[in-house]
Amino acid sequence: MDVDLKRLVTRHRHVAPMLSALLAGTDARVIVTDAEGGVILHREGSGPAGALTSEAQRFPILLEGEAVGWVQGSRVAAAVAAVLGYAAAREHDKRALAQEALERYRELNLIYDLADQIGATLEIPAVAAVAVREAGRLPAGGSGFLLLRTARGALESATDDEDGTQPPGLAGARAGTGILGAILDGETEIVNDVAGDPRATAAERSMVSLIAAPLKVRGQRIGLVGAWSDQPVDYRAADLKVLAAIAALAAPTIDQARAHEAVVGATGRG
Repeated sequence: MDVDLKRLVTRHRHVAPMLSALLAGTDARVIVTDAEGGVILHREGSGPAGALTSEAQRFPILLEGEAVGWVQGSRVAAAVAAVLGYAAAREHDKRALAQEALERYRELNLIYDLADQIGATLEIPAVAAVAVREAGRLPAGGSGFLLLRTARGALESATDDEDGTQPPGLAGARAGTGILGAILDGETEIVNDVAGDPRATAAERSMVSLIAAPLKVRGQRIGLVGAWSDQPVDYRAADLKVLAAIAALAAPTIDQARAHEAVVGATGRG
């Protein structure tokens, strides 16, 4: 639960006064507890205390169908539980909107920064290195990669790897084969359990979790960018959004870099 029930009951600038006003009109005894039974509010009341053990006098504070706390007491207990449930839902929604706004802000900042970095070079390994670095910084983590499709359908690393090798899970990747081949021909995808995916090749099973996006330009699919991990990683929609932005920026820049290399090569031969 991302809502602090204790703060809601005792310090929230709207809920706490509302609760006080609600209880001021009765002399009933009321106890508010969290989901684990920790007491948040214990109002003795001036009237008969009554029995507090009956289920009929214990009401859940519900948030998305889950009891995040309880209200015990007589007469107004049900009303108090309903008010706190409504307030908890509003607070939850407010926090969710704030988190979404923060994620959008971070995503826009990433796009601007990435556009500046990628646009500053027309060398394929340099462009790939920027994309790989950012893919490795996804919220869920992992190691970034960028594979380009060769004329023969192989998917090969586009970065200047020091030893010229690829991680075992990426070695031998080809268009039309395995999970990577399927994503190349499909859409951005999360595979948090590679071993359990029937498309996985023997090499791909050395990876535990994987997220990848196809690099698409002018109707062609020129490669893949993504991240992988040899430990369980829970890639989510937030990672998918960031990776899609990386792919959208990297693909046309790599295409331009290829065209630039072709022109330079032709000039050199002339």
